[in-house]
Amino acid sequence: MKVEKLWGGRFEELPPKEIINFLSGRDVSGTPPCDERLISYDLWGNRAHLLMLCRQGIISKQDGKKILRGLRELASLYQKGKFRLDPSKEDVHSNIESFLIDRLGIEYGGKIHTGRSRNDQIALDMRLYLRDQVLGYVEGVSVLMESLLRRAEEHCFTMMPGYSHHQPAMATTFGHLLLSFTEALSRDVERFIHWFALFNKNPLGAAAGYGTSFPLDRRLTSKLLGFDGPTENVTDPITQRWEPEAELGYTITVMMNHLSTIAQTFILLSTSEFNMVRLSDQHSTGSSIMPQKRNPCSLEVIKAKTAFAHGALVSLLSVGKGLFMGYNRDTQWTKYWVMDLVEETKPAVFVMAEVIRLLEVNRAQMIRRTQEGFLSATFLMEWMVTQGHLPLRKAKMVAERAVRYSEKEAQGEISYQGLHKALKEMGVDLHVTEKDIRRIQRPGEILSQHLAIGMPSAKRIQENLASLRERIRKSRAWLILKEKNIKKAMALMERMEKQILK
Repeated sequence: MKVEKLWGGRFEELPPKEIINFLSGRDVSGTPPCDERLISYDLWGNRAHLLMLCRQGIISKQDGKKILRGLRELASLYQKGKFRLDPSKEDVHSNIESFLIDRLGIEYGGKIHTGRSRNDQIALDMRLYLRDQVLGYVEGVSVLMESLLRRAEEHCFTMMPGYSHHQPAMATTFGHLLLSFTEALSRDVERFIHWFALFNKNPLGAAAGYGTSFPLDRRLTSKLLGFDGPTENVTDPITQRWEPEAELGYTITVMMNHLSTIAQTFILLSTSEFNMVRLSDQHSTGSSIMPQKRNPCSLEVIKAKTAFAHGALVSLLSVGKGLFMGYNRDTQWTKYWVMDLVEETKPAVFVMAEVIRLLEVNRAQMIRRTQEGFLSATFLMEWMVTQGHLPLRKAKMVAERAVRYSEKEAQGEISYQGLHKALKEMGVDLHVTEKDIRRIQRPGEILSQHLAIGMPSAKRIQENLASLRERIRKSRAWLILKEKNIKKAMALMERMEKQILK
């Protein structure tokens, strides 16, 4: 008998491979060296730099042709999995230059570094890498928002208790709750987009941090690399190399806080004590010893990854606090932290989208729970203010006493007897019938009166849905435009390379 897992018999279906990998983390698989993830970006930077050197007459077209062929050979080997970084050569930049020198000789390969330093090379590679991650997060968060909106529309009339301090507070709808999560995520998208505005600028040409006497055309390399333009000061991107990483780290961490809030909410709502939602089997795991267990592991892992993000962000910020002008080796470690941060968190967005899509909702239980815990007490208080013309503070004092008396009757809402006694004690003359008390406290009646912008009435939920859909449309349009600009830069590079290779 072959046993591959120590649990699973109580499930209709097991989590797919992607979720198992998400849950197991680094238990049985590791991560590649950081610079392996930068090979394609370093090659792109080398090609752009070479084309610029040829255009400026810093190296001859004939030399450029030979170097370009060497770069293309290396790219081909990399795509076939036949190029590996040699640890003895320190980093990706040295490995690529060493390859060119080995293949072409120092007379040709030794020219690729003209007008450059590893300082501006790594600043460039990281901005290219981070830029791609930003685009991926915008796509992922947009997918998650769409998943939330579909379920929010489905449940815009599904009443449920709202909570504060983990205690029943007021009636709301499950759809309105999901829209609140979507609102938070929409700000995350704005932050990712803002990263582009701050850092989609070209550091290449800064060299060691103080420029070079070679007549570089930084505008041309910016076009070839899809940047909005060159940095206006060459020392800044070298000294503050940590900053693009930290800015993205902050944005990711805030996003993970939002995902963690969603996760904790669904973990609690899925317990037998709440029994309002049920996670799909695909996002649950069992126990190696307890046969009945159905654990919300996908959501717990998202919470853990949020804690990891906090630690990475603190590290990224701390590196930037004590730097001297120019390059500091401290900032090398920002590469490790931000890459780990991306690897840990990026899949969480898509996992959460699937959790939402497959989530089972117990409408009947949600409605039952709205009839407990005095959720209607606040609305009854407001009714006394508007209909009985009581000062709010006095109406609250009446309602508080009415809750206390009704609790003794084992009621889940304010009773006629409890309210009548409270009104009499407070010396308030307010005519209200037992039928009125029941009608006023119906959850549907309550929500229909929440008419201001952003509240859980049907009209306002529909407005919120429309607004969020429009924001997603705009973010997707932005994403398409940025991806198009990058493709245009690559196409321009291809055309210029063909001119050299003629």
